[in-house]
Amino acid sequence: MNYTGIEITSTLILLTIVISLLLIAKWTQRNPLSFSLTIGAILGGAFFIQVFNLKILVPTEIGWLMQSDWEWHFMGWHIFRSEPWHFPLGKLTHFWFPIGTTIGYTDSIPLLALLLKPWSLLLPTHFQYFGLWLLSCFILQGVFAALLLRLLTPHLILQTLGIIFFIIHPVLLHRFAHLALCAHWLVLAGLWLSFKSWPNATAFTPLKLWWILISLAATIHPYLTVMVMGLAMAFYAHWWLIERRCTLVAAGLQLASLGITILFLWWVIGYFVIESNQDLSGQSFGYYSMNLLAPLLPQQEWSLFFRELPVATAGQYEGFNYLGAGVLLLGAWSGYELSQRPPTKTTLKRLFFLGIICLGFTLLAISNKVTVGPLVLLEFKADFLNTLAVFRSSGRFFWPVNYALLFLILQLLIRRNRHFLKLTLFYFSLGLIIQEIDFYPKHLVYHQLSHGPQAQFAWENPLKSAWWKFALPHYQHITFIPPIACGEEAAPFGPVSLLAGQYGLTINTGRLARAEVEKTMQYCQQLFQAVREGQVKSDTIYIIHPNHLETFKQSAKVPLTCNLIDGINTCITEQSYQQWQKEYATWQQQSAADNPSIK
Repeated sequence: MNYTGIEITSTLILLTIVISLLLIAKWTQRNPLSFSLTIGAILGGAFFIQVFNLKILVPTEIGWLMQSDWEWHFMGWHIFRSEPWHFPLGKLTHFWFPIGTTIGYTDSIPLLALLLKPWSLLLPTHFQYFGLWLLSCFILQGVFAALLLRLLTPHLILQTLGIIFFIIHPVLLHRFAHLALCAHWLVLAGLWLSFKSWPNATAFTPLKLWWILISLAATIHPYLTVMVMGLAMAFYAHWWLIERRCTLVAAGLQLASLGITILFLWWVIGYFVIESNQDLSGQSFGYYSMNLLAPLLPQQEWSLFFRELPVATAGQYEGFNYLGAGVLLLGAWSGYELSQRPPTKTTLKRLFFLGIICLGFTLLAISNKVTVGPLVLLEFKADFLNTLAVFRSSGRFFWPVNYALLFLILQLLIRRNRHFLKLTLFYFSLGLIIQEIDFYPKHLVYHQLSHGPQAQFAWENPLKSAWWKFALPHYQHITFIPPIACGEEAAPFGPVSLLAGQYGLTINTGRLARAEVEKTMQYCQQLFQAVREGQVKSDTIYIIHPNHLETFKQSAKVPLTCNLIDGINTCITEQSYQQWQKEYATWQQQSAADNPSIK
């Protein structure tokens, strides 16, 4: 199928719709909410089409996922759908066996995994939802950007220009490698609820929307949940102390209900079943922090105009928060506007609690290792940091601040020039042109990665031997010796995991966002001890690293059948092999008779 032609045609159609809506709004002097939301959704979709290949939307297209972190995100879902339900519902026992994990720690977007698992038997053998998820993230980014811009101006062209700033914002596209974290629309939704007016609202009116938002965030990713909860705390503090719209008890009850909702959903997903015993006072916390220069200077060739930010640690890519040359220019002009006319007390009161939360997010993003470029200005350790162990990639927490800054810059330019529409349009257009020129080389790189010869779509499982088809239905487990947690992995885990999920077997390797370190180390010791003692199970296929093969075969207390299958050393007990070897031998003979080249 010619996806390039479809992409070009789709983009032209979408842009035609946007232009048509702008002309209709100009002609009728009306700007209904549906126009703004439609334009936001279309612009988000159009940007997605320009950057990514539409092949990733095909649910049976898994080739692009069989690389990098995407591989274990997909495998988490692929194996989760094939195993029985457990309680908590997100518990995953066949992956990282026998310790197990949760669908949350494979970063497989628990919301979609839990919704789709009941329909697994109706879905294709290889089914992925990650492409459609990514498209929905860009569409919703545009939708909630539209809602934010409608708070600032009724002018549809201004809204459209402002929406584009949010859609092409680099902190979103930069997270492409980590698909669950692409739901930045959750942060925009939290900002929208924080800034919108609530006419005729009762004390509990906002709760329903905050509850929906918190529930979505909790079933997508913990980092985003904390960001949204922080925005909710700022909102209710303002709702109570500044707006006087509710009492302390009402605000406390609503925040408590949101917190209980988070804990309940995290429990359902299984986060509390797995003990993640990480020490945040160690290197990992400051290692994945945000550099103080991150909003001003790019990383990973994200700017045409500015040099790369020299970072203090290689892990500070997690703190990538570059605003872009266009936004920095508009920010500088906004600073000049503020110097000429400082904000009023009303404005400062309006932003006070949001500012407090943003300051907290900023401090958390900077971490206990304060860095400017390659220099470490300050580093401290304290026991209380251990309470934040699961949030070691702290640089991400600047995202709400980043988007709030963008919103406030656009707000100030619109409000300060409300009587000079053409001037505001000039500011926005100039800033947007500079922004896109600044990002164009990086956008081109993403486009080439998705459309060029290096794009990987036509992936085929390298495990082609019929041996797997005959063997796997007769076993319950696949055991790597060693798995990735215990040393150099015996074989690439992706292709074997794909078969394990297809046939419902457990597998003792993989990748996880968090693992139970102590239990994993104990399992490694037990596994190697079992190898030394020759303990071999008849319900298990063993995948053996060449360095361990001879030890495994010599130590085994029962007869083994070991073969090199598709370049992988596999061993099974001779007794279990007898259960299906006749069927396999008959197939080999028949295949050899039909086609002598088949073995």
